[in-house]
Amino acid sequence: MTGRTPLKGIPLKLPAWSKKQTILIGVLAGVLLCAIVFLIAVLSRPAEPACAEDPDSNEVAEDIELIEEGSVSLSLAATPPPDLALTFREDADNPLPENGAILKLGEDVAFGGTVYSNYPLDSVNVSISCSHNGKAPYPYRKSVHFKQHRTGVYSLIDPATDEGASLSMLTDLSELLVGWHTMKISASVSGSRAVEVFRCSFYVLGDKWETITKDNFTDSYKEAKAFFGSEERFLYRYQWVYGRYIVADPVWEQTYITEIPGYPDRTPWKMHIDAVPYFGKAFDYLNTSFLRVHGTNGDTGVIKAIDLITEYNGCYVSRFTSSLKSISHHTFGTAVDVNASMEPNKNTEANTKVIDDDVKGHLVFNGIQTENGIPYYDFTYDGSYDTDPNGVPQTCVNYLLYELGFFRAGFEWAHYYKSTSDAMHFCLSEFVTYNHEHPKFGLRKVYQYADPVKDPAAPSPDASPAASAAPTDTP
Repeated sequence: MTGRTPLKGIPLKLPAWSKKQTILIGVLAGVLLCAIVFLIAVLSRPAEPACAEDPDSNEVAEDIELIEEGSVSLSLAATPPPDLALTFREDADNPLPENGAILKLGEDVAFGGTVYSNYPLDSVNVSISCSHNGKAPYPYRKSVHFKQHRTGVYSLIDPATDEGASLSMLTDLSELLVGWHTMKISASVSGSRAVEVFRCSFYVLGDKWETITKDNFTDSYKEAKAFFGSEERFLYRYQWVYGRYIVADPVWEQTYITEIPGYPDRTPWKMHIDAVPYFGKAFDYLNTSFLRVHGTNGDTGVIKAIDLITEYNGCYVSRFTSSLKSISHHTFGTAVDVNASMEPNKNTEANTKVIDDDVKGHLVFNGIQTENGIPYYDFTYDGSYDTDPNGVPQTCVNYLLYELGFFRAGFEWAHYYKSTSDAMHFCLSEFVTYNHEHPKFGLRKVYQYADPVKDPAAPSPDASPAASAAPTDTP
């Protein structure tokens, strides 16, 4: 049997390709290679968080652009994920408490609403605080989580949570105590802090009321009655909150308490409507008065008196004194505390001597000087007490606020209490043992005042409705 003889010496003939066909095959091969690289990159990229409202937000956009003739480039650009967006919509059938609402002590209230997120939620939270009450159950906090129930939309009455109960069910408002409350609802997603989406404030009140009486005044009833005129303007019903703090009858509070822009940084000051003209006048004086303190602690340069208020510590705050028997005049919104963190302004007996010695012995008033057309009150200081942010000795800061502003507007200064110095405290309706012009204890140095200088950033005294009703300068 004869086997097949292999072909030898016969050349292999391949089809002939034109130059154009060769180039085309090269281009197609290049495109195919790029596509393979792109597919591998997409499959190996970590997954982005799912988006509840825009599921296509993480798609990769292909942009093929010709760089030059005969070549192709593939440009890959990933669209950045959207910023976190959290919103809240109230439920008309299960409303949350309105601002200023009154809830009955011991009564639970069902509430609803829906949180919307463009990322899956990790938790939704309720926190409730009570002003001036830090005992249990405060701060009151409840939360629900969603590790097993991923969602970007959550209704507060929906029990589909890791806790197996809705946030509304977990939050029992009957546990709250008497007082003024602030409720906050917040939500968080993976990798972010909780974001507040809703806030409201409301009262919780019981049925037991007490009333401020003449017996709650140690020695200031006569002054309070003279200031307010009628008792209904300051002797009001209240309920105990915690310690020495009380909550006023909401009707009285809504009738007589208001806010005006204060300092620093136009911080709202809450006060009695009868006190507004006096505070307005003090602000006018302090905004149009300039001063300079120079000496051993350096030189402040010419500064505006109102800038000495670097810290506001409260005006209207319903409370008794620490004795729980006599009433604080903050309860009426006729007193204010400023710069309380400065050691000389704290309410101690020792600070009487500290301030007296420094103001009397180390602070000298040199009269009214002028710089760049601005008249200012010039003081020299040769002491060594620490300064405030403006360079003024801390022992002299509230003295200067009183000398140039609050005294002229009709306030008393609690540095002149008989047995203690409370230099942070300026007041309108209470008895203070000594006064600014007392021959032994008074610290007054300025008896003539410069014409007011309008600072561009200050309100005009003539345009202020408070100024027209405020008292005139003390003689």
